[in-house]
Amino acid sequence: MLSRELLSKQRHYDWGLRAVKSVLRQAGKLKRDPENEKMQEDPLLKRALRDFNIPKIVTDDKPIFIRLIEDLFPNAKAEDKKPSKLTKVCEKVTKNTMGLIPE
Repeated sequence: MLSRELLSKQRHYDWGLRAVKSVLRQAGKLKRDPENEKMQEDPLLKRALRDFNIPKIVTDDKPIFIRLIEDLFPNAKAEDKKPSKLTKVCEKVTKNTMGLIPE
């Protein structure tokens, strides 16, 4: 798989069938959400791949991974998930109080 070749070697990276099944479950969950029910399959799969994998990807590999997804779905526009109130508060505290970069 191309991701295995291009990304750094990390113990927690899983590009096997179990990971594919998990991404498909994520895509199904997105599709069942009333907010996304009219969304086309390509943007939905692109978003599922991104949202499921990005938290596991180390910072140096994120641009490479995003580029791989862009190459897989070149014409699909996957909107970002709207952050919850909790996420906004956590980002604010992380940035302003702790002086860290919220990711």
